[in-house]
Formats: sequence, structure tokens, C-alpha cells
Amino acid sequence: MLLGALLVSLAAGCSTLDEMVDAGEPELAQASLALSPEAQQQRARALAHRPGTAALRAAYRRPASLPAEAAASLEIVSLGDKLFRSRELSRQRSISCLSCHEPRAAWSDLRARPVADNGVAMTRRSQTLYDMAWQSSFLWDGRQDSLESMVNGPIASPDIMGLPLDDMVARLQGLPDFVADFQKAYPEFGITPETVSHALSAFMRTLRSPATRFDRWVGGDDKALSPAELRGFQLFNGKANCFACHSGWRFTDEGFRDIGLPATSDRGRGKIKPQIESLAFAFKTPTLRGVADRPPYMHDGSVRSLEAVIEHYDRGGLRRPSLSPDMFPLGLSAQEKADLVAFMRTLSPGPGDARTASTAPTEEAQQP
Repeated sequence: MLLGALLVSLAAGCSTLDEMVDAGEPELAQASLALSPEAQQQRARALAHRPGTAALRAAYRRPASLPAEAAASLEIVSLGDKLFRSRELSRQRSISCLSCHEPRAAWSDLRARPVADNGVAMTRRSQTLYDMAWQSSFLWDGRQDSLESMVNGPIASPDIMGLPLDDMVARLQGLPDFVADFQKAYPEFGITPETVSHALSAFMRTLRSPATRFDRWVGGDDKALSPAELRGFQLFNGKANCFACHSGWRFTDEGFRDIGLPATSDRGRGKIKPQIESLAFAFKTPTLRGVADRPPYMHDGSVRSLEAVIEHYDRGGLRRPSLSPDMFPLGLSAQEKADLVAFMRTLSPGPGDARTASTAPTEEAQQP
């Protein structure tokens, strides 16, 4: 088994990722012989992508600061923070944005499906708000291409917060503290649907995932990760094929794929692009930053633990025409599954670490 080769390599003094990979190559070749011809081809593609330590560190290095276009004034970000926490944005004042996006849950939720203002469970799981300043498409089905265009949708939706935008504006205009806040932040515009979405978006763009032990390893600290975590990282970038979708420092390529979950009436991206067969039951690849802090998993919250997530991918998903070609049985051992989970947990902050990176506003934002 691959694990056996890696353990032997460690016992022999191999301490770097490159040494571990080289020592495991004969075992990998032998393991592939037990697969079908199709699975051998797919596994070969995964194993062909095995860059060395330096290349991996470069590929997964996080940027030092927010992109320039995310800059906003303190007044705007503070107003966005206040709006985010206010129940005035829901029809019955029963929920706020914070109700479904909690800091303790990596700005997601710990429920499979959150409850709307009307008391009914929503159809999809809350997504994390980490690192939205770098996103190019939004929501599980990608139907919005900007954060500003996405933000007002949940407020007005009868299935989420249920407050028509005209009613939202009228309500906020009746609250003196909000009137004063909007006057400071948007003296030429006041309270409008556009300024509400702009302020909320400006705040949400400051929610950076915190640096973790994995980032210390990326920065050159060879002792930041344990042998099991390093083995998991190698599996992630090889045999387990995770890198095919969860690439880069945010661990997502922002693509849409059918990963073979049981079919429901929710066709995901397939509803937006019904003419493309491969998008039936396809949902956006989520970031893995903070992943250990926000179970359950998948767009519908149907998978309760990271261990169960790995089991799903190991099986390869339900076979159907739309299933992503990146999904295939992995043949992972129990130890390999445990190593993958160990690595994924390094993408969340440890005890006592900050849950969100500091991103203080630095300059005036362009007014909407």
C-alpha cells in the first residue's frame, strides 16, 4: 500500500514531501493494477500531476492583502457590518444575514438547511463567506456574477428574508441611526437598494480566511505539518484527485460539477444551463478554507462529517451521464482516508487562533 511505502520512507529519514513521494512510487504503480482500464486511465491522470514541494508551495500561497478593487472606507464597511447583523432586513425581523453566516462556523452555518424568515427551511445550505473578494461567480448555481448583484436577492426573496426592496428602503429611512449612518457613508445617495448592497458587499469582502498551520508550511516551515498531514496533502494532489477541483490557495477552481450525490428536484447549474447535459445536478466547487468548522457538507447539507465526505469521493459517486469525469473510485485505504481528513483540518484555525483574518479598510471606495 501507498501508506506502507510512505511510512517506510519516514522511518528511513525522509522528512520532505518530495522524498515521501519518490519513496511511494513503486507502491502506487502496483496498486493501480487492481483497477479497471477506465479507472487506471483516470488514476494515471491524477498521478501525473505531482509537482514538488517548491511548486506546491507556490501554487497554494495566499496573497498578503485584499485585491485593490475591494478597498472601501471605514464608514462603508462599518455600515455594512451593521446591516449584516440587523434583523431589520427581514420581513418579520426574525433573521439577519448573521443568522445563516456565523463567525464560529467560518461565516457559514452548522445546520443542513437554515430557516427562513417565514419559518420554513431553505432549499440549500449556507455557503461560507470567506475570501469573497476573489470570487467570480456566486451562489451554489452561479447565477450571479457579482457580489453586489447577489446581496439584495436573499433580502427580497420570499423564501429567505422576504422583504421587498422598496419596503426595505422605507423601513431603514424610518430608523434615525441608519439614516445618519447612510448620510456619512453615502452623502450623495442616502438609502437605496444599491447603497445597501454596496455596503453589505464591502463588509463581506473583508472576511478573509485566517492563515493556518498549512500556510506556515507553505511559508517554509517544514515542521508546521505532521507526517500524516503531509501524506494527506500528497494524496490531495495525487491519488485522491482533490486538486482537480479544489485548486489554488482558496482550494476551489469555482467550477460547477455533478459529483454524484443522490438526485433530487434541485438540478443546480442545470436549471440555469439546461442545454448542457454535464451541468445537470452540478453545483459550485466550494472553498475548503475553514472546512472543519462548518459541517454538514455539500449544497444540501446531506453529508455530516469530513470522514463521510471522503467516503463519498472514494466510492466515486452515482454513475449517470452528467457525472463529472473527475469522479471515479479512488481505492483509498483506511489510513489514507484518515490522512486526507487530517490534512483538510489544517485549513481551519486551531484553538485560540483568529477565526477571520484582519482586513481593516485602507482607502475610500468608489461610490456606487
